[in-house]
Amino acid sequence: MATTGGAGEGLVQGKIVEIDGGRFAVAVGDDTVWAVRSLSCLLEPAVGDKVLLARVDGEAFVLAILDRLLPDVMTLSVPQAKRLVVSAPDLALNATDRIGLQGRETTLQGERVHILTKSFSLVGQMVAFVADILQSTAHRSETAADHVSVQAGNRTTHVKGADVSDVGMLVQTIEQVSTQTAHTSVMTAKEDLRFDGKRVTVG
Repeated sequence: MATTGGAGEGLVQGKIVEIDGGRFAVAVGDDTVWAVRSLSCLLEPAVGDKVLLARVDGEAFVLAILDRLLPDVMTLSVPQAKRLVVSAPDLALNATDRIGLQGRETTLQGERVHILTKSFSLVGQMVAFVADILQSTAHRSETAADHVSVQAGNRTTHVKGADVSDVGMLVQTIEQVSTQTAHTSVMTAKEDLRFDGKRVTVG
């Protein structure tokens, strides 16, 4: 609650000269009135703002910000609100430079979510994708990691062109059958080439 300090009731213009928590000292002529921000005043006041002040029943409310000397960064909020809901059939957020979403937990939910961009970066300590079907289509895909682990019930890979692997050491463990079919197959070893099994058939 903010008191008007004995001033009359009505609407007047004033200038914010001091901010103490959620209370604002507003200079009205030669008087200083302590006021709180009304729920309808979504723009957070700052020192130096010219404001519209309402004085009703011994209380004072900042109704609106009329003018700001340096209108650079402005913050929209609802006083004392713990949750804010913006509802509309079609809602758009447009910015010519940058849009930032920040929160301890951020959720995007919809039947269809589209992200269209020339450059996309995802940085996190842990990233999880959970979906019935996960599709990725790219003209060029690059992956860089210290460790890559893939676990799947079945995996099918189709490569139309060349499949080139450059590794330090290759270890494959196959529980049942391994089959390779090629028009021409070449195996080259700098030192040893070994075949080991209970039965080795060539030809």
